[in-house]
This record gives sequence, C-alpha cells and structure tokens, in this order.
Amino acid sequence: MSYTGYLIYQGKMSYILSIFIATLGAVIGITVSYLIGNRFGYNLILKYGKYIHFGPERYNKTAKWFDHHGNKLLVFAFFIPGIRHFTGYFSGISRLPFKIFARNAYIGAFLWSITFVTLGKVLGPQWEKFHHSASKYLGIGIVGLLSFIVILFMLRRYKTSLKYFLNNYITSFSTRFFLSLKRIEIFIICLAVLFLSMLIFTLGLSEQYLHNEFKELNEVSIYIINELFGDNWNFIMKGLLVLQIPLILLIISMVSLILLFVNKRNLILEFLFFITSIVGGVIFKEVITHVFHYLKPNTGSLLHFEFPNEQSYMSIVVYGYFVFVLMRHLKNDIFTRIKLITPILVLFLLILIGVANIYFSIQIPSDLIAGYTFGAAWLFLNLLLLEILRLIQQYKTFPNKRAI
Repeated sequence: MSYTGYLIYQGKMSYILSIFIATLGAVIGITVSYLIGNRFGYNLILKYGKYIHFGPERYNKTAKWFDHHGNKLLVFAFFIPGIRHFTGYFSGISRLPFKIFARNAYIGAFLWSITFVTLGKVLGPQWEKFHHSASKYLGIGIVGLLSFIVILFMLRRYKTSLKYFLNNYITSFSTRFFLSLKRIEIFIICLAVLFLSMLIFTLGLSEQYLHNEFKELNEVSIYIINELFGDNWNFIMKGLLVLQIPLILLIISMVSLILLFVNKRNLILEFLFFITSIVGGVIFKEVITHVFHYLKPNTGSLLHFEFPNEQSYMSIVVYGYFVFVLMRHLKNDIFTRIKLITPILVLFLLILIGVANIYFSIQIPSDLIAGYTFGAAWLFLNLLLLEILRLIQQYKTFPNKRAI
C-alpha cells in the first residue's frame, strides 16, 4: 500500500481516490470474513470446540468479554500483521453486533489505509530504500499513538467516575502505600521485574550494536522526525535540550538530596544510594563506554564515542531518581496528585528530549535508546538494593511494626 503512496508522489495516482479504494477493499474483506464467521463459526464451535478445550461455555465467556472490551481492538488490528486476518472471523464467531463491528473495524480500515498511503507519499524518492523499515516501525508507532488517543477518549468519557475513584481510592492508597511492609515487598518485586527487563533489553541492544544492526533504525527514525518536525519547532527543541545540560541535572539532583534530608529517615542509607546512583552512575557509564569501545575499536576516538549516549543516560538516572524520591517520601495529601502525574510527565519529557537530539542531529537514535536503557537498568538496580536494605533494616528495628 505504501507503493501506492509512492505513485501518488510521482503524480501517477490520486491521493484521495487511492485512500478511498484502499479503505473500501479493506472494508469489503473484513466484512466478508465477519459474515463467514457469523454464519458458520458457531456451529463449528458446538461440533468441534470440545476437542480443543473451547466448548460452548468457554466460548460464551470469551464472546461476552469480546463484546464488552475486545471489539475496541478492531481499530488497531489492521496494524498488527497476522492478527488483522483473523479479527473479522472471530468477531463473527463471537456474534458481535454488526453495528459495533462495523463502527470499529471500518475506522481501523480507514486509519490503516491513510497511514500507509501517506507514508509512501511522504517517503517519496526514498520509498525504495525505506518502505519496509518505515512500515514496520511506523506500524508500531501508530498502535502506540492510537492507544494513547483511546486512553484520552476514555478519560474524557468517564471523567466524573474517574475523578471519584481518584479522590476516594487512589489518593488514599498512594499516601499510605509505603506504610505497609507487605506493600513494600510488592514494590521491591516490581523494581526487580523492571531491572531484569532493562537488563535483558540492554543485552539485546548490545548484541545489535556489536553486529551493526542499527543502521536501518537510525535512518528511518531520522528521516521521519525530520519530516514531522519542521523549522517552526526550532525554538521548542532548543528549550528541550536545555533540560539535559549538566547544570539542570545538577539542580534536579540537589533538589532530590534536599528532599532526602527533609525526610530525615534512613538518612545514611538514603545518602549512600544517592551517591551510588548519581556519582556511581557516572563511573558506570565510563566503564561500559570503554568496554564497548574496546569491543569495537574501529569506531574512532574514545573522546567521540557515544554508545550509550551520556546525556540520555544521565538524564534518566537523575530525573528517575527525582521521581522515586517524590513517590517514596512525600506523604502529605497535598502532593498526592503531583506524585501520580509526575512519572508520566517525566517519561514524556525524556522522549521529547530524545527527539530534540535527533532533530538537531546531535545524537543518533540507537545511541540515545542505549543511553536511556543502560541508565534505567543502573537506576532500577540501585533502587532495588536500597529498598531491600531498607526492608532488612526495618525488620531488625521494628519486627512487629508497620513500615516507615
């Protein structure tokens, strides 16, 4: 379909007509599959379902869930290779009302068509070089973007109920979460999972880097960002870059340190891990930089070696530790909503800082991603050890008390 966009760029086809025909074809295809599933699918379940442990009872539960929640996946299913070919059949088999099916599936067909036709048009003369890679990465990005849009829609639709839930449950829960040893143990498990996830991700990135597998990702990412953000974004991007300069990171680190001293609990332990997270993070970064430079000596001078990138590495360590301090130590109800929204805002901010680096061609995407990933792994390791030692200390001091 992106090739159609390339032909549009050459002036051989109409943009609007191409999108219409592509959408129409997708609509016809998924409608036919829905009708087939609706007409024949249930009888097959009744006759053969028991042999694959999917009898009428389990089918009814699945159909009920799909009717209430799964039908929304129809909007995204077109962007997922292998999945889009079966959603129509399953919608029919589950007896999803045609009106609901058509609404979600046809919206998905239109978004899928306009996305990849437009992609080919945007790539233009670079289509032959980038179309396969761009389709893959853009598909992932579109699914993420559409998920974000759906979340915003749900927030607006259930604004009143969400506000009530936030005020009566989440607020109370977040202010008292760290007062229970059991909940702290759950928090430690979450940190362990995050650390292991980042560790696995860093190993994967390292292997790809050593085998020179980032060229495709870098070229596609740079091209798309340059196409999406023009000269009118210059001022905003410069402002984002300011947030990663050493002075700003130093200020954020000092604010975190001040909050630790204000808290006054486990001060020696907290200060020790503040040093290991921030200062130790700098040392760890230098060590892994030398290791990768040793493994790939043909990459040039060590002075200009940027895998993983230092700015993105230190940004996620400093900002991440700041978020941890806010979440862990601000127990006043006044700060509760700030605590809830800060992690999301900081994550979004770090992504934008990365985009700004690519926008000005300061760093390449793979180095930035590596910086964020290695930084996150180091941060989660330190936070995990901190919470384990804090818990051990708590058990020794107050074996029958709540957490502090």
